[in-house]
Amino acid sequence: MKKLAVLSVVAIFFAGTFSSCDEKPTKEDEKPIVTPYDGLTPSGEQWGIVYNYTADWCTPCGQWGVPLLKTCVNSGRTIGVVIKADGDRSYSKVLYNGFTSERTTGGGIPAFWIGDTKSTNESTLATLKSKTPTASIAAKHEIVNDSIVIYSVLQTLGNFEIGEYSLAVLIQEDGLKYKQGGITDTNYTHTFVSRKAFNDFPYGESISIAPSNTYKYRHAIAIDPAWSKDNIYASIVLYKIQQATPAHSFVNGIWTRK
Repeated sequence: MKKLAVLSVVAIFFAGTFSSCDEKPTKEDEKPIVTPYDGLTPSGEQWGIVYNYTADWCTPCGQWGVPLLKTCVNSGRTIGVVIKADGDRSYSKVLYNGFTSERTTGGGIPAFWIGDTKSTNESTLATLKSKTPTASIAAKHEIVNDSIVIYSVLQTLGNFEIGEYSLAVLIQEDGLKYKQGGITDTNYTHTFVSRKAFNDFPYGESISIAPSNTYKYRHAIAIDPAWSKDNIYASIVLYKIQQATPAHSFVNGIWTRK
């Protein structure tokens, strides 16, 4: 009987040992999954956008066009988009024709559009930024080998209007040094220069979104060897598609420029 009792104790001991190995880890032991979207929380603020058509051979562009754009960007929460015209060393036919298809220059440069309005009035920008936003965006980028990868989070708000929308991703570059008409410095530093739009669509591609929802996007664009990896960044812009001019109406946006 004593021998049987000892065997029973041993059996119980081993049974307890093996059952404890099968226990699932508690929540405290589980590690959270890290994603590229961590920390990307839309602020809920309304941004503005200024499109500036310009060129290095244009004297008025340097005299008052460049200063006006910089003043607009420095006012805060404003994306500055420089679109170079033919003859400038940073000219892109695809981008120039794409942007002017809806936001024309009016026959000359410098030419400015603030949101959906052709204007050089800073008060137009202030009015745009004072609007109650219907959607908000947060974004960041990283350089992966020879590509720039853009992660964005789009949040539609309670007053979001149902309709057709597009999301545009534009690569821009600072730090380009070459002459600028109207500026004496022959090694002038150009900023906010448009380089490439995702899939070559300056006004983006159609997306399906609804009120009070959050959406995550990833865009990857190959880096041209002529670009400086240290000076490129992305603008992410939401447009509403409408039966009017411009056909893509600015809703909100942000850029990853530091």
